[in-house]
Amino acid sequence: MATRSEATMTIHSRDNRELPPTQGKIIRVIWDKAERTRNALRTLGTWLTFTFAAVFIPILHWVLVPTLFVASFVLALDKLNETMRSEGGTGECPKCHQTFKVQASKWATRVTNNCDHCHEDLELTSNYSDYPASE
Repeated sequence: MATRSEATMTIHSRDNRELPPTQGKIIRVIWDKAERTRNALRTLGTWLTFTFAAVFIPILHWVLVPTLFVASFVLALDKLNETMRSEGGTGECPKCHQTFKVQASKWATRVTNNCDHCHEDLELTSNYSDYPASE
C-alpha cells in the first residue's frame, strides 16, 4: 500500500546564494514491496507490448525489437528499486517571495526547480531524517 506523507524542504537560490533560504512542502509517496512489484510488472508489460508491436515495422524491427526488449527489463528494474516519489508541492521563492509549484519527480535529497513568477533557478534540499527506514 502506498503511503503519502509531507516532507519539509529548504529552498535556496542557485544563482544568488546570499539570499536567505525559505521553506517548502512536498507530498511524497512511499511504496511497500508489493506495490513496487506491481509497478515493475506493469512497466514490464507495457514495454514488452511496445516490443511486440515493433516486430511489424519493416527494417526498423532489427534495431527496435532488441532495444525495446532490453529497455523493458531495465525500466522494470528501475521501478522495482524506486521506493519513493514526490507528487509535488509548494514553496516560497527566496528572491520574489511568491508561492511557486514544485514539480513531481523521483524522490531525492536535492531537487532543482524554477520559480513560476521570477524564473529564479532554485535548489530544494531535504533532511535525511525525512527518509523512511530501509526494508
